[in-house]
Amino acid sequence: MEPSSTADLRRWLTTHGGFIHPFVSLSQGKFGLSAIAQDTIDADTTIVSCPFSLAIDLECSLHALTALFGESSLVDLQSWSERQLICTYICLHWIFPDSSPIPDVLRHLPYLKSLPPADALLTPLQFTPSELEAFRGTNIYGATRDRQESWNAEWDKCRTFINAINADWAERYTWDKYLRASTYLSTRAFPSTLLSRSPTLQTTSSSYPFMLPGVDILNHSRGQPVSWCTSYPEEKVFNNYGLKANDELILGYGFSLPQNPDDKITLQLGGSSNKWVIGRLASGVEGLWNEVRRLVAEIPEEIGYEDDLEAAQLLLEMVQKKCDLLPDLPDENDAGIRSAVRLMLKHYLEGQRDILTSLKLHFEKRQEAAVEAARDEGIELVFDDE
Repeated sequence: MEPSSTADLRRWLTTHGGFIHPFVSLSQGKFGLSAIAQDTIDADTTIVSCPFSLAIDLECSLHALTALFGESSLVDLQSWSERQLICTYICLHWIFPDSSPIPDVLRHLPYLKSLPPADALLTPLQFTPSELEAFRGTNIYGATRDRQESWNAEWDKCRTFINAINADWAERYTWDKYLRASTYLSTRAFPSTLLSRSPTLQTTSSSYPFMLPGVDILNHSRGQPVSWCTSYPEEKVFNNYGLKANDELILGYGFSLPQNPDDKITLQLGGSSNKWVIGRLASGVEGLWNEVRRLVAEIPEEIGYEDDLEAAQLLLEMVQKKCDLLPDLPDENDAGIRSAVRLMLKHYLEGQRDILTSLKLHFEKRQEAAVEAARDEGIELVFDDE
């Protein structure tokens, strides 16, 4: 039997022109709300749909906020980012006491009630200080600090504006509510390019995230073809967020995948604007290798074995430094780290160390090739043991 919140979501969605397939039941699991096929669902079957009129997007949010704050607020609201507008729209659903009705322009309460509670969210911004500290030395640590600073500044600007209009609303418009709304937007959004005349899931420099109630209930399964896949009874029905590395999944969604084939590491030389994204099996390494060879060569057009040896040594040192910076995995019995957080760190570290190991092997082979090239010229290189 479906929880009352999900049954309410189904009724609300249907009333407003949406659809959830009757063979799909909604249940709460360890990863939040899941869609479960109760019977065979054939290819080309619509699982869920939501009219764009129910989307939580820029137009919906701006209309509601202008109605609540007054027409004179429009100029100020137009200076807000899409995230500020959408997240503030979401937050306003939560600031009215349960005993009082909320304004009609706040239309999405049944949908918001179906989403995971705040204590079930697990992106790095919901980590405890000790959990975040366990990620020190990873790019997730710095990205989390940057995101918290950015979102907190957004919230503070919005709260100051709301306070000038209604101090009671501003008092209830807390950081915790804004973080919760921002996390929903981060973990459940689609790109606004989906709203265009030629819909696409590809993001652009001008696109922004928006929410489609109901369509976001499908969990992620890498490579799952959502347009034609057949689902069998008792199988979960999945969505596909695209090919994402574990750092993206952890930061944006609050989960990770074991042995994620899309894991990557970004390397950048000091003083260079180039950022080289390297995947497993050292895929994508050629650009980095060639850049270092050109940097160390006296005549870039005439790169010899000496240059290759120097380049390989520099890159091996870079790889070793990256390895040394990675944190150790906390003990399973560490009470300060939740098991789900430890598992995310474990998956992340496995991917990073695997990529760095593949880079080490790659550059060692480059060294060996340079030694062979020298030998072909009649030069026997001797290295001091360190």
